[in-house]
Amino acid sequence: MNRERPRPEREKDGGFTLLEVMVAATLMGLVLVMILQLLTSTLRAQEASRNNTRAVLTAQKVLEEFSDRDLSRGVFRGQEGRFAYEVSLVPQFTVPYPGQKRQLVCSMLKVKLSWEERGQAKSLELKTIRTTVQKRS
Repeated sequence: MNRERPRPEREKDGGFTLLEVMVAATLMGLVLVMILQLLTSTLRAQEASRNNTRAVLTAQKVLEEFSDRDLSRGVFRGQEGRFAYEVSLVPQFTVPYPGQKRQLVCSMLKVKLSWEERGQAKSLELKTIRTTVQKRS
């Protein structure tokens, strides 16, 4: 009477295998690394954009200050916050007023800003034409 008992069928467990868990963790790690790299590069680009905007605004401010002054040919240097600037004024041409002792002088007004960003030297240059009326010499 040795009868074999039928073995119950093994029920399939609802969990994950170790291999599936390892693959999922590896994929999640890779995606996380890519997202962090993207975030880092986005923050660096945002910082560079902010610095360039500040540089342009500073250069415009310096241009306006020097446009209001009565200047002759020359180079002027200064500091505005973290930006060092160099302003140069070079007469381009003159047009005499007929019958008067005056002349129209057109000059190139150039502002060059420089600053350091993440250990690298950066610079920006703006140019404009300035027209003034002067006495003829």
